[in-house]
Amino acid sequence: MQIYSSEIVRIGDQASLFLDEGIVVFFGDNAPEELQDFAVIHKLNEISEEIIVGSKILLSDANLEVTAVGPVANENFKNLGHLVLKLDSATEAALPGDVSCKYDKKPVIEIGDRLEITQ
Repeated sequence: MQIYSSEIVRIGDQASLFLDEGIVVFFGDNAPEELQDFAVIHKLNEISEEIIVGSKILLSDANLEVTAVGPVANENFKNLGHLVLKLDSATEAALPGDVSCKYDKKPVIEIGDRLEITQ
């Protein structure tokens, strides 16, 4: 079942520094300008269900599987389009807004790529 589908519309100048550390910070296209510099900006669309352990994420050219979800991650995503993916395979989220994932390869993110989340 599809939870979310969106297009990457902007990539902040500092976003690659986070990706180098295995972190992808997303904000919806309604985010304040000061937050967009370090984030991957996606066109904010309807989120139909919550992200749970086992959810699948297709990000650009990479397949991710959710291994942990912080207690405020879904609320942040639903309200702000804010999602913090950590490519660390952790079974417990380090921070309340984190979504930890295992992955087949680190994504190479470009404008126009898709963010797809399914259960």
